[in-house]
Amino acid sequence: MTRFAALACSAFLLSGCAGLQRLADLSLTPPTVTVERATVAALDVEGATVRLDLTLTNPNGVAFEVARAGWRLEVEEHEVSEGELPGGLAIPARGTVPFAATVRVKWADVTHLVERVRRQEQVAYRVSGTVGVATPVGVMDLAFKHAGTLPVPRLPTLRLAGASADFASLTELTLQLALEVENPNGFPLPGATLTFDLLVNGVAVATGKEATLAPLGAEGRASITLPLRVSLLGAGRAAGTLGGGGGELRLRGTVRAAGLETPVDLRLHLGK
Repeated sequence: MTRFAALACSAFLLSGCAGLQRLADLSLTPPTVTVERATVAALDVEGATVRLDLTLTNPNGVAFEVARAGWRLEVEEHEVSEGELPGGLAIPARGTVPFAATVRVKWADVTHLVERVRRQEQVAYRVSGTVGVATPVGVMDLAFKHAGTLPVPRLPTLRLAGASADFASLTELTLQLALEVENPNGFPLPGATLTFDLLVNGVAVATGKEATLAPLGAEGRASITLPLRVSLLGAGRAAGTLGGGGGELRLRGTVRAAGLETPVDLRLHLGK
């Protein structure tokens, strides 16, 4: 085997060196595949779309054709998906041709991403695969790979902006909680849900409540009001302080959207 054939075997991870030797016998040079760039074509709360731009080069005097192609995606060292790309692309003699691979990352498929959303702003990914080129001696698989990072989407941030309370009856208070909601991302967010408990002076006065957060535009903000009924019988003196002002409100819960979640723990001191 020629030194060139041996080097090409290692560089392109071909299934066997016999095909290279046959190409060399025909005075043909193995084609190559190069990753030119990788871009995040789309990013949203459900996932990201990564586009790989490849270049196939044919240094020979005869045209070749792409017979098959496939890719595998890993995020944070966990394989999350794989797929195939259409073949049939002609590579002209002594020419180059662009070839694109588009890969969709779904956050819900990424192991432990929920925890990572809380702790880091990016996740590492790696795309690898092969492009099978039909040559006179058979299909030759050319390997490609690329590694990079993806920004992790952030769920809405909340701020407890205020509250007001009125006696609905001798045994109940009507409580209005004012929340400010902000989208920290440069892309729109779909609607989310907020599941929460409300504590007054450390005593739970409303538990297992759920509210719907409306969709937000890119870096958008909104204000919402959460109406609650608070039992004076169940909450006792802690809730009773709201009627005359004073005390501390604490909203503790979780925001969820598109398979992601993040905790919230908001406090508000009420003056007299």
